[in-house]
Amino acid sequence: MTVFLSLPPNEIKTTAKNKGYPILANEFLKPTIENLPEKSSMIGDKNWNPSDKFWTIKVSAKNLRYITKDKESPFTLISGKMGKGEATYMVPDKKPIGIKFTTTNQSKTNTADQERGSAFIFGEALNNNKKFKSWDDIVADKDTFPKLVKLFKGDVPFDWLISYYAQQKVLLDEVQPVRVSKFNRDGGFMDFITKLISKKFKITKKDNWDPADIWIIHGDEKSYIQKITQSMEGPHQTIGELNDILRGMFRRKEVMGVSLKKTGKVAFYEEVNLSGMIPDTKNYNYAVPMTDLIAMFNIEYPDASFTQDVKIKVDAVDDNKTFTFQIKANSSDAKGGSNLKFEPTMKGASSARLGKAPVDDVCEILKSIKSTAVFKNRYQDYPETANEFKTHPKGEDYFKTKVLPTLLVGKSKITTDVSNVDTVIENIKTSYFGAKDRGTNTRCKLMGLDFFYQISKLSDKQRNEFVTDMVYLAQKKSFSKRPDFGPFGKIF
Repeated sequence: MTVFLSLPPNEIKTTAKNKGYPILANEFLKPTIENLPEKSSMIGDKNWNPSDKFWTIKVSAKNLRYITKDKESPFTLISGKMGKGEATYMVPDKKPIGIKFTTTNQSKTNTADQERGSAFIFGEALNNNKKFKSWDDIVADKDTFPKLVKLFKGDVPFDWLISYYAQQKVLLDEVQPVRVSKFNRDGGFMDFITKLISKKFKITKKDNWDPADIWIIHGDEKSYIQKITQSMEGPHQTIGELNDILRGMFRRKEVMGVSLKKTGKVAFYEEVNLSGMIPDTKNYNYAVPMTDLIAMFNIEYPDASFTQDVKIKVDAVDDNKTFTFQIKANSSDAKGGSNLKFEPTMKGASSARLGKAPVDDVCEILKSIKSTAVFKNRYQDYPETANEFKTHPKGEDYFKTKVLPTLLVGKSKITTDVSNVDTVIENIKTSYFGAKDRGTNTRCKLMGLDFFYQISKLSDKQRNEFVTDMVYLAQKKSFSKRPDFGPFGKIF
């Protein structure tokens, strides 16, 4: 039977007792639960049957350390098998019972389920008047938590529970939608608006226009769809006119598109493209010296690899914000190559990614600012192996004579931990043989360095403008070169 992790701590003990295991319940589980460092970070499998090999109980890493190492924990007295992120014990009772404490999530989560979880918790908090004062309250709620676990196909990760509490708190405190609102993610308005922009404006990726993950709808959804449909009839309507309609609906809290990011214990809220103002990044931009471009080359053992990413730090002094772009493989698990993604975080909200910059736009704007600064986000254009690196057009000679001297020695020096060109070349060769390479790791590093090399061709003013454009692109904020992003709220 599938593991269904829905039993909060108090019900774990009760379940053991009800199934006829008083020693397990009273002498082991009861004192453990009472002394857990993190009280709610223990969730048991509701589908446990005593005939099973063991009973799965998920705990946080801190709680696992307590169970396995703390002298006060009764489980430290039981012979058990300790593994990475897991401890299994045999507990004596009317017959020995196997207990497996684990920090590992028992089901794989995907973005769709995570967003559905947000919409569900929003509905519970707003429309069902659930008073969640902490994420513990979500776990303790006998109506809410089992439904959330079912949505996640058996197991809700602790970090998402923390995020859901923070998200719903900022929704109620700052977004303040009208009660009896609908939270639409699948079908309905989402399906309508996605098809409309594809058919009418040839925008095939909805999130490259408006990254709203859910639509908060108060009132008659069909009437809003009809109004937009009628307004967009004919050959001359523009995406700007659609944005104006959606801005009006947002301000009246009729239809509110909201982008959701995984948060930490505290969530933030920002409204994007609601004012209709379009800044010109030629005149308003952030100062980004070449030293704010960062690439590290030290080889880490035993993997014999360096990190695949490069970074750009952006100090937005006037906005009192600091952004850090991490430029790395679009798929971390890819084998045989992966194109890059450009994704920033913001200081103070480091657990939340702010969104990916559309790569085609990044490359197009770079070239439009300076015609000789050309970067193509194609991993196939870079050597996959150390042997290919020797003779490839984007291989050893290219990086040794052009890219690295510019970035490590010339006036366009970046921040790095190794500034000797020959040493970096040798480290590149070594990294190809590293355990983490998989035909992707070193290749992505070369792509990131080549991207930096193209940036180095820009003047200081052009570089400031371009990197500021990247910040706006990632956040889907309208600016002079891309004035057509849609209005949305962002919880991050």
